[in-house]
Amino acid sequence: MDLSDLKEFFIILHVLGAVIGAGAAFISDAMFFSSVKDRVVSRTEIRFMKIGSTFVWIGLVILFISGSLIFLTDPEGYLSSSKFLIKMFIVFVIFLNGIVFHAKHLPLIGRHADHHYPSSDEFVRKKKLLTISGVISVTSWMLALILGSLSSIPFSFITALVVYLLIEIVSIFVVLSFSNRMF
Repeated sequence: MDLSDLKEFFIILHVLGAVIGAGAAFISDAMFFSSVKDRVVSRTEIRFMKIGSTFVWIGLVILFISGSLIFLTDPEGYLSSSKFLIKMFIVFVIFLNGIVFHAKHLPLIGRHADHHYPSSDEFVRKKKLLTISGVISVTSWMLALILGSLSSIPFSFITALVVYLLIEIVSIFVVLSFSNRMF
């Protein structure tokens, strides 16, 4: 039995990882934006965000392992696929954004637990970065899911990269335009 015989099983694991990771990311982002409506994030709300974040990492680990095994069934084919390459780039962005979220944003939110955060100069200065990170999370997970459901894309990697970056820029601009109303 070689790896290609197990490809369907690896794909099922991959879909499971995507469901866990993206689902947790969407729920965590929704919990955050729901939590900030009253301008105070409670310790309980932070605890739930951390649980959601843990499930994002679990999803990413499953995606990495299953994706690596899928890749090994046809390395040449995947390396020549613009869909595969842009999806890997987007997953890498999700991974980096997750590191930033854990290293910078969760500690920032934690330092302001149960406090009126607009009263904090630090929070006010950094809320745009927190918002940008949330936008990158949502758009990147959505695009990774869409790409995962397509058999191929009719674009080169460079074209797909430009489209991805434009989607991120426009999404960030739109959300920042409304962020003062959100929190």
